[in-house]
Amino acid sequence: MYDVLNGVRVVELSTWTMVPSCGAVCAEWGADVIKIEHPSGDPQRRVRFTPSADEPAALTMTHLPNRGKRSVALDLHAERGREVLLRLVESADVFLTNFLAPARRKLRVDVEDLRAVNPRLVYAKATGQGPKGPDADLGGYDISAGWARPSMVQQMMAFGADEPPAMPPGLVDLQAGFNLAAGIAGALFKLERTGQPSVVDVSLLSAALWMLGPNLSAAYYDSEILHATGRYDPAHGALTNSYRTRDGRWLYLVFIEPDRYWHDFCRRIDRPDLAADPRFATAEVRAQHVKACVDELEAVFATRTLDEWRAALDGMEGPWAPVQTAAETVRDPQVVANGYLGFAGAGDAAFALVSNPVQFDGQPVGPVALAPAVGEHSDTVLAGLGYDPETIRALHDEGVVG
Repeated sequence: MYDVLNGVRVVELSTWTMVPSCGAVCAEWGADVIKIEHPSGDPQRRVRFTPSADEPAALTMTHLPNRGKRSVALDLHAERGREVLLRLVESADVFLTNFLAPARRKLRVDVEDLRAVNPRLVYAKATGQGPKGPDADLGGYDISAGWARPSMVQQMMAFGADEPPAMPPGLVDLQAGFNLAAGIAGALFKLERTGQPSVVDVSLLSAALWMLGPNLSAAYYDSEILHATGRYDPAHGALTNSYRTRDGRWLYLVFIEPDRYWHDFCRRIDRPDLAADPRFATAEVRAQHVKACVDELEAVFATRTLDEWRAALDGMEGPWAPVQTAAETVRDPQVVANGYLGFAGAGDAAFALVSNPVQFDGQPVGPVALAPAVGEHSDTVLAGLGYDPETIRALHDEGVVG
């Protein structure tokens, strides 16, 4: 855990992945993040990768976006539940939610409601399609609002897929959540400098548009720009392309400055004759003979295994990478050396979780707590707000607190 948000209290009223992942980042940056969830629990807790609830992998979608927080279980439809929430908001720096505007109004947790008890509150919210427009009040998951609608699926199909590909879980959710965490950090900086609180807005749609920024910006002027012609597309060329190895693996060459690397590359693959071939002498003429160049390199890469190519290309200045499996990636020496895969807990109970992508002062994030159980910290947090034991028991008996 870092200390850059030490002393900041975040009250999170959210479900699923996008906004909870923002809360997890804030917790790893040192904030005290209090997750408010219904006594039945965030429905994300019931999402499983595997049928067995006992397997660590089955709990990934619980721990990844909820690690390091404290959980208070409240029924906000009950007036006394809302009273507890307002007490928490009085002590908070940030309120974080993915509830849509109609739900926020119904629960009376909109900006004006909460600023009435805490005028300095940074109010951070995220939606599927954004806070304005005809679909502002419609819900959305990353598959709909961040995968299909922003043309991400169509763009992948434009580059060779025959049908919409499956989406990795939480892809746009996690990007949007991190965007929101960055927005909160900026808002806190402004609050400290000016005393003025902000309302921070992020959406799945905006996150996906940002991820696709170069293509979408160009497509505004040329709708045909994404119609690639496959591996022989001159716009990509032979040296920004993928090749299959003898053992059925793939690797990518990414020589954005191809002439800079061409001669050394030809030497490493034992084909100096290609560098001397007038058809391939420069990037310009290689583009004119892209099919011939791709075919030559395809035949070369098919002669050795991926491990053999790792050895041959080791230390080469030109960027390239093997197409790794997920299991290889989490054990990649670069991932391990940089602490990009963190562990919550310690010893045999340690739970592997991908770290948030920002590090401070050259240090990995270090151990953080796992996701709390539903209402695990209800009594402790309420006691910290000044509720006496008898009142807390009464709130439990009434079903207001879980």
